[in-house]
Amino acid sequence: MLQKGLLGGSIVVAAAATFAPDAFGSYALVLVVLGLVMGLANPIEDVAARIAIYVLPVLLPRIADNLDVIPVAGEHLNGVLSQFALVIAGVAIANFCFVLYNSLMAAGNDSDDGAAEPEAAEPEAAEPEAPSWGGDNSGDDDSDDGDDEAEDTRNV
Repeated sequence: MLQKGLLGGSIVVAAAATFAPDAFGSYALVLVVLGLVMGLANPIEDVAARIAIYVLPVLLPRIADNLDVIPVAGEHLNGVLSQFALVIAGVAIANFCFVLYNSLMAAGNDSDDGAAEPEAAEPEAAEPEAPSWGGDNSGDDDSDDGDDEAEDTRNV
């Protein structure tokens, strides 16, 4: 609800700055502050959207300049979009500050406040199991006909 109110207020102030520029001397300041509040109230997490917000305040007035060729309304549309670029600039500044703050806080989480971490114990090496030759030689079944000196050729 706050976001809708801020957006609507920004459009009204941008229109007022276009149609009555001499009525109030600080339209630009009001528009940037509205953008800052919008950016802090609803930070943009998506990197692509954040980059678009960084680029849009620069390009929107240039795009709006092309609207002057429209009879009657073109000049007014150009003015409103150029003023609204100030709101978007405020949103961009707020998001930049938010990302910078989060980066600084994340960098601070790497420290352990001077407490030494206990070393992780090395896992003990398990004794290797005796190789299985495929059978149990402890039974009565003597496959070499009683010759205990016979050579085992199973793994050769």
